[in-house]
Amino acid sequence: MEAILLGIYAAFVWLIFIKLKWLPWNITSQVIVAIIPIVGLTVLVLLLNVVAPSSADARVIKYVVQLMPQVKGRVIEVPVEGNKLYKKGEVLFRIDPTPYELDVRSLEAQLADAEGGVHVRQIVFVTRFQHLGLR
Repeated sequence: MEAILLGIYAAFVWLIFIKLKWLPWNITSQVIVAIIPIVGLTVLVLLLNVVAPSSADARVIKYVVQLMPQVKGRVIEVPVEGNKLYKKGEVLFRIDPTPYELDVRSLEAQLADAEGGVHVRQIVFVTRFQHLGLR
């Protein structure tokens, strides 16, 4: 890619300075013509290393998507394979259900306790109501 860009740049320099002679070919223009590709290619290489990192073996052409669950917990299974297309709703990982099951049991116990308290209060109310003789 860099070689293609340098070739296109050289063609423009030849066209503007040599063929059409739109600008003079003096020391100042020669220095500018030499500095522009050096700075341009340096910036290009640095930006490509940030945006699309590469190595001698492979090039990354797509961004990596980080997946995070909407709940906290320990991941116990990842039943997916890399570089495979997945559709919406497919299971990507399983989270340990134990802490959530314990929370559900605790809340069910609290609910049963509250319902038992309501039942006791109803019995007390009915007996007091009957004690007053207002049946």
